[in-house]
Amino acid sequence: MERLLSLNRKAPASAQKADIREIPLEQLRPNPTQPRQSFDDGTINELAESIRSRGVIQPLMVRPAGDEAECFEIVVGERRFVAAGRAGLSAVPCVVRSLDDRETFILSVAENVAREDLNPIDEAAAYRRILDEGYAAHQGEIAGFVGVHRTRVSRKLKLLELDARIQGHIREHPEAALSLTHLEELSRLPAGDEQHRLYEDAVDRGLSTREMRARVDAALAPPEAPRPAVSKSVVALEGGARVAIYPAKIMVRIPREPGDEVDLPRIVADLDRVVAELRARVHDDA
Repeated sequence: MERLLSLNRKAPASAQKADIREIPLEQLRPNPTQPRQSFDDGTINELAESIRSRGVIQPLMVRPAGDEAECFEIVVGERRFVAAGRAGLSAVPCVVRSLDDRETFILSVAENVAREDLNPIDEAAAYRRILDEGYAAHQGEIAGFVGVHRTRVSRKLKLLELDARIQGHIREHPEAALSLTHLEELSRLPAGDEQHRLYEDAVDRGLSTREMRARVDAALAPPEAPRPAVSKSVVALEGGARVAIYPAKIMVRIPREPGDEVDLPRIVADLDRVVAELRARVHDDA
């Protein structure tokens, strides 16, 4: 965390010194840019029970709220703030820092990622905002700020290409969502009904990643070109011989008994007879 605070290189050293104090809850304000979009009620209640018995062990990190005197905006520790209220506390220990919007948001993201408190979509949305707001120039810089590998950043950002209904389900039911590998495979499909149906099917049936990949590959495969209709004309000849005329070939069938030996002179004679009969038919038609 101290490494991340070094982002504020222009601030004087005195502004970076920790100032731990007990601050009344009514003077604290939630972070409006909190990357976590929802809090699990059961987890908050468990934390509240822990605070009742042991107090707030780790101080919150806050910054002065510029628009309200004697008020502070929570940078890190909003879960502790909510739980402390449920536990009946009137004040909580806080570390006061002088931070700008960039540092505040990145610190909030880093803390949530370190605690694995963010679902994949909220984490991806946080990375996207860091880029969109110009807080970082590229994905590698995000990774350095947050303390994760660059591939994690790129993999999570890919999830924002999922259908909005899928993203909403992941946010609301992260425990029921598919693995990151499943979601990456799914993101190869364009967002829409087909992607959403496959997501629901995978959740309901518990598809393996191999099955998911196969389903996506099949959906992305170009449709087979329709085969040209086989237009053929079959000419029945004497002795059971038949001539089938296809667009690209002509097939002559001359019946023979099972077990007959291959008698080339007789085959040639049969073909001569077929040709003679065809010529006669052409002459008659003319």
